[in-house]
Amino acid sequence: MTAEIAVLNKSAVALAADSKVTLSRGGKQKTYDTVDKLFSISKTEPVGAMIYGNAEFMRFPWETILKEYRRKDPRKKFDTIFLWTDDIMRFLLTFFNFVEDDEDVVALSIAESWFQNYSESCASSSSGPDEFKSLFISEISGANEYLKTLDDFLTEEEWRALGARIGPKLDSVVKRGFFETLKDAHAPMKEMAELAIRKVAPSPASSGLVVAGFGEKELLPSLHAFKIDGILCGRVKAYETERFDATRENRGGVMPFAQTDMVDRFMQGIDPAYAVQLRESIKGLLFTNAVDTATALGHDAAELEAMTEAFSTATQAAVDKFWESHQRIRRERFVSPIVDMAMSLPKDELANLAESLVSLTSLQRRVSRELETVGGAIDVAVISKGDGFVWIKRKHYFKADRNLRFVNSYFNNLNGGNDDEPA
Repeated sequence: MTAEIAVLNKSAVALAADSKVTLSRGGKQKTYDTVDKLFSISKTEPVGAMIYGNAEFMRFPWETILKEYRRKDPRKKFDTIFLWTDDIMRFLLTFFNFVEDDEDVVALSIAESWFQNYSESCASSSSGPDEFKSLFISEISGANEYLKTLDDFLTEEEWRALGARIGPKLDSVVKRGFFETLKDAHAPMKEMAELAIRKVAPSPASSGLVVAGFGEKELLPSLHAFKIDGILCGRVKAYETERFDATRENRGGVMPFAQTDMVDRFMQGIDPAYAVQLRESIKGLLFTNAVDTATALGHDAAELEAMTEAFSTATQAAVDKFWESHQRIRRERFVSPIVDMAMSLPKDELANLAESLVSLTSLQRRVSRELETVGGAIDVAVISKGDGFVWIKRKHYFKADRNLRFVNSYFNNLNGGNDDEPA
């Protein structure tokens, strides 16, 4: 896991990312503090990228892919950041000769990640096998109903071809290990697998890619973010999560990625998960109060049952009205003042803000009982139209003064030399 921040105003983009990576092997988890997640993807243009989530694409490290993308054509430039991301997507399809077996691995990993995600969630919320089974089936069935509402990524013909290839392997995944005993869950699990693969929905094992900076014809910064699962049927399965194009009226923003909870608390004045719980609690309280009031006025059980729908409708309307006012107050008192100030910050303070927001998440993970999934050195870069991509803080796995060949050769390939630059 990770925490990453992009802070944009009219003059620059500040990007910050931690260095923690969490590895899971055999049910055990281990963390390291030295992973690179922030990259310059051009040696001459003001554009950078961050990655989070799955550190690999089609079993290749994202670090290798992005540096290879930079190396292949070091002089490339595009009019907008959105054209940069289009070019990156094309590169993902062509940097290696992928075959059908590679796509089958992606499809199966998508299904497995959804099963694992709901299995872990239900296991932490249940007290025994029977409760787990009931909750697991209920959660998967609910997820399937949601997935059905999404747009298709694969056509019917594409799914038939893919499904025919992976069918037997998918059956074994559904019945693997503990799932073998959950026979009532096999049908909804197979339905989930098909929907998760076919629909435009990022899987729990997807990679996050954030590209930000300035295109050739952009005087104000832009940002484009995706969650990417891999290649299916000759196309990159990517889901757009953020598309920001700064204008003279829309001056910028503060955008967290991956683990966003602490930044949301700081920006909004309340924890998002607690806000949802608070809303549901208020709704339940109002409904109970309405029923208690009707009972006190002498209505019997039959009359109360007849009024249940009316109580529920009135309660929902009251909660929606309250929450709309609540969100407006949060924007006015918490979000807007910070964003307004960020929009006026010079480049160095913009970098400090981005780094501090990542540090906030890192500190919370360090002093809480949760697994420390955010930490290590924080890499920070500022991208501006005039100065380009500038590192403010950057870690190395080597000492620069002992590796002058790497440092001095950074721009060699622009003049026909080799690109040995390691970061």
